[in-house]
Amino acid sequence: MKCYKTNQLRLYFDGKLSSPDSEKLEQHVDQCVVCQNELALVMAGASEAEEYLAEEERLAEELLSPQFTALVMEKIRQQSTSRERRKLWKKRSINIMKKTAIAVAGLAATITFGTMVSPTFANYVNSLFNTVQDADGGMKKAAVEGYIQTINKQVTDQGITVIVKEALADPTRIALIFDFVDKDGKKLACTLDDIDVDFTLTDETGQDLNPEGDGWTLGEYGGYILVEQEVIELFNTAQKSPDTLTVGVQFNDIKGKGGSWKLDVPIDMKKAKEVAKTVAINREYTSPQGVVVKLDKLTNVPSNSLLSLTTSWSEQRKKEYQSMAENASGELGDYLNRHSLAYEILDENGKLLAGRDDTVLDSLNGVRKNAVTITTKGEGDSESDAMMWRWWDGFTPFADQKKVTFKLHSIYLNELATFQGKLSLDALSKQPVTVESSGSRFTFHKFHLKTNDQQEKIAGRYEVRNKGGIIEFEALLPKDIIYITEWSATDETGKTYRVSMDNGDGEYVRDQDGRVRIKSALYINGLEKQPKELTISYAIQERQYRDVDMEVPIQLGN
Repeated sequence: MKCYKTNQLRLYFDGKLSSPDSEKLEQHVDQCVVCQNELALVMAGASEAEEYLAEEERLAEELLSPQFTALVMEKIRQQSTSRERRKLWKKRSINIMKKTAIAVAGLAATITFGTMVSPTFANYVNSLFNTVQDADGGMKKAAVEGYIQTINKQVTDQGITVIVKEALADPTRIALIFDFVDKDGKKLACTLDDIDVDFTLTDETGQDLNPEGDGWTLGEYGGYILVEQEVIELFNTAQKSPDTLTVGVQFNDIKGKGGSWKLDVPIDMKKAKEVAKTVAINREYTSPQGVVVKLDKLTNVPSNSLLSLTTSWSEQRKKEYQSMAENASGELGDYLNRHSLAYEILDENGKLLAGRDDTVLDSLNGVRKNAVTITTKGEGDSESDAMMWRWWDGFTPFADQKKVTFKLHSIYLNELATFQGKLSLDALSKQPVTVESSGSRFTFHKFHLKTNDQQEKIAGRYEVRNKGGIIEFEALLPKDIIYITEWSATDETGKTYRVSMDNGDGEYVRDQDGRVRIKSALYINGLEKQPKELTISYAIQERQYRDVDMEVPIQLGN
């Protein structure tokens, strides 16, 4: 398979493409697997690429272990010096290489010096955890370090064979990759809709560690199914996790065929336990808004750097919440009880290593990075009434760092909103209508009825199925308000409809003054004919607070 743009790669490296053409090629290669593979071949033919290699080494060190990086870079240099061809790459070629650093490094290493002698490299190249899209950066790094367990255990029923290919396990989580083949041994591509499956988790004594059977998450890619279960909450500390676990698997239906595909998968935890390291932190901070953040500990394991923390309300804030909740109806009161946050993990040079950001909008703050898994548990009379939340925030491992710094970035709180806008739909069909209310400015552009139950995309990726009305709009939110929700629409007869927005799939940007602009659409569920008027409102808005001051150094090594 060829791509018509591959012949431009060498022209690019020779400096014979114009700047606009170079930029277009860089954007293309970022998305084109064929050109990425060709790029690996070009790498193998180039020699003294010292400028590239220095950048490649820096990028690899961020994501891979120092031992792996040193091995790959040394092998490439050894082969490069033996080449007859002598050619320095242009500095701008690094623009492409940055974006495909890991894939190209692996391919180039294989092409350049054949079979690798490093077993960890072989694990990285051959492991499905390296190729399955739903496998995160932490899983891939654990694969590099040699923590993948080859299982290849299988069971057959109804002409379908289920194979457990690989497992990854450490004291924070377990992950399994499943494959499926038909009676002729051909791969059977399965999606999540094609299977019905149950799981159990038992320790060495046979005790059921998860009697409710919940917490298992499933993803799919290329016909493989990736299954994951977080276990840190079960054992409290990495050292208390068992040496072995057993995952019980029971498929009840595959591709519409009922049957019984039952497997017990042994999981070895010993190797991962041996390298687990926990650093106690025990630092607490109360924000001006009354949110108490307490850092507990940081645990480093092969697939995770896991930060344990709790958040809660101060006593004064609890009283304020109770007063506000009394003036809000049930579901709105639940919103007021929630708080969320954003923070950064910085290296010794102040560079962002990892970050959590609870807003649904990645682009607004640029804080969220290398997140692997974030788990929370509310503690109180019920989840909605919880006054303390316990968090386990996992990131792509940064255990090779000697020192990192936790820096609180933002606190987010929900508050009641009073926005209302009355729209004449006849007027809206002729020209846009602008409404200003409660500090927000909305310009509504179009209205149309969705008259069938076919799936339709609005606001980019947001999908709706049922009949209803759709209104496109642009909005400028008040200062420090970053999200709005709990919409409703009422027609001229007083009938009220539930309204949904895009859940973050629309276009969200910040103005120069920091205010958030939205370009999106509203979906009015159940609206089957065009009314004369609609009064649009939202009841909850989320405010971002940046007046926080919590920085905590965490010493990881000497």
